[in-house]
Amino acid sequence: MEHFLLSYIDLTDTAILSGLQKNVYPLYDELKELRGLKGVKEHLAYIRDKQDDYSKKNIAKYLKKSIEQYLPIVKRQDIDHE
Repeated sequence: MEHFLLSYIDLTDTAILSGLQKNVYPLYDELKELRGLKGVKEHLAYIRDKQDDYSKKNIAKYLKKSIEQYLPIVKRQDIDHE
């Protein structure tokens, strides 16, 4: 809620919550392991700022696509710094 990606209506929609739990949260857990909570918050703030109106209609899909595109970048950065 801190980044206001989910509306109050989204929070009552079991299909959205189920999609987030199944498809999105595990990917953000992976980001948290790589970058910590601060990295997750920075990513959420970034995608909130880039969010278009159309993506608000399917927030689970938007978040999933965003993190799926971002995780490989994070992993490459970690490899480059080793």
